Amino acid sequence: MAKKSLLYTALGLVVFAGGLGSGVSLASGQLKQVTADLAPFYWKAGDARFSAVDGYNDGTEQLPGSLNYKGTTYIPIRLLTETLGYEVGWDDATKTATILDPARSDDPASDMPAPSKTEYMPGAAELRSSAVMLAQADKNAAVLETLTAGTKVDVTAETSRDWLAVAVNGRTGYVAASATDYRFKADRPAWEQKADDVIAAGLKHMGAPYEFGASSKQTDTFDCSSFTRYIFGQNGVTLPRDSRQQSQTGQDVKIEDVRRGDLLFFTTPQRKNEKGLQRIGHVAVYLGDNKLLHTYRVGIGVTVTELDSNWKGRIVSAKRVISS
Repeated sequence: MAKKSLLYTALGLVVFAGGLGSGVSLASGQLKQVTADLAPFYWKAGDARFSAVDGYNDGTEQLPGSLNYKGTTYIPIRLLTETLGYEVGWDDATKTATILDPARSDDPASDMPAPSKTEYMPGAAELRSSAVMLAQADKNAAVLETLTAGTKVDVTAETSRDWLAVAVNGRTGYVAASATDYRFKADRPAWEQKADDVIAAGLKHMGAPYEFGASSKQTDTFDCSSFTRYIFGQNGVTLPRDSRQQSQTGQDVKIEDVRRGDLLFFTTPQRKNEKGLQRIGHVAVYLGDNKLLHTYRVGIGVTVTELDSNWKGRIVSAKRVISS
């Protein structure tokens, strides 16, 4: 079996094995109503011999070791894949299983659980004083809600110099710009405007599936460095293809001095014992407010995560590729 990523639509529980002498082949499609007999199955990988007699327990349910349906033997995907030294990823959004060579997947957080959803407001602002949220950008409009000082709102549009369209507490409306600490885009320095545009380009692809080695000729899937290369390239900043090359561009930045739009480079569990440039296996965009925009792991894809202690402990370096 060639050591490369193989993508296919999962059969549900099973992948077809063509026999001990013919290696492993994959089948796709829908297995609807099936009447099957238990069929203890054996296979070899090199000099090692494996058995499906005992079945497979994935931690939540016991799966049968193998089934026979119309003369074909089926075994659970994970049972076969993991005994052959591969990893299985599952993308619930596309109902796609991915078989990965762990030597190439280089997941930066393979030893961490999938992250919980991180709330992120790209136009975050805070009220400096109490204010009313109105139904229209007009001081005489109906009051929707009274907001206290310190309330965080998501500015969705700069309606005028006097009014901001905002979202807060699941509702939308308008607040007086003077009541917030919001800075209008035209008042921000050029570097920050560029960073905002880069981040906005990335957020358009939230949820796009992760694919190791994703082609740069398409935007349906990304890996970490093809994602950063694409969103910066859309805004006139040219980056090389992989994370190690990208870490050699731009201006060195101390971790405590990172700002919105900077690139952060991380080691991975597979690379943590490497030296120098080879320690780097992942790249992300810093959003400010202790958050990252990046993509990793099948089933996660483009996402926003907290820059928590786990991620901070893996930082190798930071670079500023948007000049002041």
